[in-house]
Amino acid sequence: MTRTQLLLAAACAASLGAVSTPGAAAEDLTLVFKTTTKQGASTATSYYSTAKMRTGDAENETIVEYGPANIISIDHKKKEYSEITLAEMEAAMKQAAAKMEEANKQMEQQMAAMPPAMREKMQQMMGGAAGSVSVTKGGSRQVAGYSCQDYTIAMGETMTTKLCATTALAFPAPAVDYKRFASFATSAGAMANNPMFKGMSKMADELKKIEGITIAEATSVKIMGRSMDTSKEAVEIKKGPIPASAFDVALIAKGYKKVPNPITKMK
Repeated sequence: MTRTQLLLAAACAASLGAVSTPGAAAEDLTLVFKTTTKQGASTATSYYSTAKMRTGDAENETIVEYGPANIISIDHKKKEYSEITLAEMEAAMKQAAAKMEEANKQMEQQMAAMPPAMREKMQQMMGGAAGSVSVTKGGSRQVAGYSCQDYTIAMGETMTTKLCATTALAFPAPAVDYKRFASFATSAGAMANNPMFKGMSKMADELKKIEGITIAEATSVKIMGRSMDTSKEAVEIKKGPIPASAFDVALIAKGYKKVPNPITKMK
């Protein structure tokens, strides 16, 4: 099992395990974004209802069905899609956590024999880039008719994201049995508390500083002397019922091949 696979699983765990508790009722929400990448500009739409959510862009999209706790990942470039349930993801997380525990014991034995300076460097690397995340609050501005707060998220010298979040909007509370997520949240927590992912706890604490729904963001990534910049900004925000077709996988992924979800194949 690779570190990338584990990070993917942990990220999915965070998105499902952190389902908010029911609050004040909010209308269904549709956000239309203008996105910019090295390939050019395009539009992407995100949908949020009490039963489902759909997010992504022209290349990849994700649909979450709250009731059955089902996640559908769509790859428009490969013309493929996959599904995974909460139960399947939880099983994968538990298996991954058990394997990582054994791997950590072996690594600790190896590190004990290293010179102090080398051991310290290895411990810093194990903390991961997530441990270097910092969130800085900036000014405020208007995006798509809503006032939003600027934040800068820095992950060392590798990645910087500048986003604007508004508290004037609220996601509709998912119509789910929150008790179903309890054991999964525990499994996700076990993964995040693993020494190899200890930086994720700090990252989670930093990201709590961001309040509201993100309606604009720009990210710059620098790796091995190369940089990649992407951005998206809401150009239209609508409240009200969302048509069923917006979540229809048969329509969205028409003609696509169904493949196994990568998380279920973690080794």
